[in-house]
Amino acid sequence: MPNCKSKNCKCCSKRYVSCGIDKKGNCLDVCTDPICGDPDCLTVLTPVVYDELGINLCRNIPLEPPSTNVESISVQVMDITFETCGDAAVSAVPISGRPNCYLVTLTNLQVVFFVTFYDCAKRVLCTQTVCANYLPYDESSADYEYMDEDTNPSSVELEIYAPYGVAHADTADLPAIVHVIGFGACNTSLTQGLNLIAIPKVLNYDTEDDIATIGLSVILKSVYFSQYKLPHNGKAVVPKACTRPTDDTICLDFVCGDLLDLAIKPLELGPPKYEETLKDSCDVPCDVPCDPCCAATPGSKGCKQTPTAEND
Repeated sequence: MPNCKSKNCKCCSKRYVSCGIDKKGNCLDVCTDPICGDPDCLTVLTPVVYDELGINLCRNIPLEPPSTNVESISVQVMDITFETCGDAAVSAVPISGRPNCYLVTLTNLQVVFFVTFYDCAKRVLCTQTVCANYLPYDESSADYEYMDEDTNPSSVELEIYAPYGVAHADTADLPAIVHVIGFGACNTSLTQGLNLIAIPKVLNYDTEDDIATIGLSVILKSVYFSQYKLPHNGKAVVPKACTRPTDDTICLDFVCGDLLDLAIKPLELGPPKYEETLKDSCDVPCDVPCDPCCAATPGSKGCKQTPTAEND
């Protein structure tokens, strides 16, 4: 900050711009005249899977069907909860001597299933949520009677490559966060770090004993957000739903017309066009008001500008 000569003066903070923006010679300022059309390339920030691995688990789950005419069921995983402290906790610790890899221990996974019951004609009879414990840690764990060393052991260890580290909870011990992606109200998003996804499959449903055999694929992913340059192949066209209003009005013309879309294109912040150089203030305006698209119109000569020392 600059030093103030007077106590009453108000010092302004310094303004910083990209080195690509801090260039002279172009009168067009995209802050006031956005560029029309489509870019050749797009800069995107996207989640990238750096490593992933999974295991298959299986166990029987008793159900309470709504009636006696249930013929089949379907399930999806709503949520998975587990402990984050103690001996029976899910943990992720760096492997000694191998700083880019973590050892993730999974145990006591309380899986919440959304179960749909069908009759013989595939009509929905009822839906309900059912909780089942996979990988029971010890005899004090829920559903320990379904523990099986081959299909549903007490715990599993997964080694995963996570070169940029993992997220940590803001608690005293700073445990690693293993984010669950499911179909619940608060877990449908993807986060940076370790993500856990479970995909279920109904292997068998005994209608006499009301027991379902459900296999579960548990997949662990290390995800980081990275920036990439992608070629632009045109905007996706959204399918338009058909409506049939009766009044012949201006609203009818709009409703029956095409969907709206945004037309101002993003800047290309790197090769091939370096359009960030257009973000310069113009000391000398154009002689006449100019359409930013006029230069792209066939036969148009573009904007007529007053020559300056910078663009002569």
